[in-house]
Amino acid sequence: MDLLRLEAPRTRCTVAPEAGGRLLQLEIRPAGDAWLPLLLAPDDAGRAIAEPMAWGSFVMAPWPNRIAGGAFAYDGARYDVPRNLDGHAAHGVAFDRPWRVEYASERGCVLSVRFDERWPFGGGAMQRLTLLDDGVEQRIDVYGAGRAFPAGAGWHPWFRRDVRPGAEPRVLIDADEVYELRAMIPTGALLPVAGETELRAYPALDDRRLDTCYRHPRGALRVCWGDIELTLASSANVRHAVVYTPARAFSVEPQTCAIDAFNLDARGLATGVAIVEPGRPLVATTTWRWRLRP
Repeated sequence: MDLLRLEAPRTRCTVAPEAGGRLLQLEIRPAGDAWLPLLLAPDDAGRAIAEPMAWGSFVMAPWPNRIAGGAFAYDGARYDVPRNLDGHAAHGVAFDRPWRVEYASERGCVLSVRFDERWPFGGGAMQRLTLLDDGVEQRIDVYGAGRAFPAGAGWHPWFRRDVRPGAEPRVLIDADEVYELRAMIPTGALLPVAGETELRAYPALDDRRLDTCYRHPRGALRVCWGDIELTLASSANVRHAVVYTPARAFSVEPQTCAIDAFNLDARGLATGVAIVEPGRPLVATTTWRWRLRP
């Protein structure tokens, strides 16, 4: 597999265009010559193609997370998309396809993909990654091709738990509400943050097992491994975050809309759905920067 390697003195990343255009690894060098990997990545990059939901950090487009039962209504018609996760359609149609390299340099790249027949409206996405000395800036454009369609986008990183051995990861999400989920799908009700979903105080994850969609977090999302803190600051239209914490790794996912947003929107609930038309793409950005905490 051909990989792109972007490198700055203190930050470097590996991009796998063939494996869903994903950020396969993000490494930092806080001191000396030791590089620390932040993302869960396979020893063989080919596994990212065979198991596309399991590694690195990938773009979710033209919807993030799940569509209940792989079906939704839009503009008076029903549309079906393939189900790939517990009877639902998850993470869009770009994370498991090869992306085309439009431009690449030592400090950045531009990738593109056309949505395939699984997405009935056509269109595609353009992804831009720019390496910073202390992180990486990411932009996604979801564009149309003749027909308007509902859209959302987001990023699904798999963060390692063992970045600093012995330092349990901490996560900060400054949000007051989460979506009530039933069998992984929002009911439409909102619940106050409480108990295990309470992440406003920057708690350690420990044995929390979250699969939770937070509504309208204030400010940047934050992840901390001991003395290393990663800040995820996104554009104003990225107004939701999903936190998923299985034992092997964990995800903090900035996204423009809620889980099953198309169906919630059809029921009259405002959950961040954008309407993409030719010449009017959905554009979202997220910038991940790291620092050493005192």
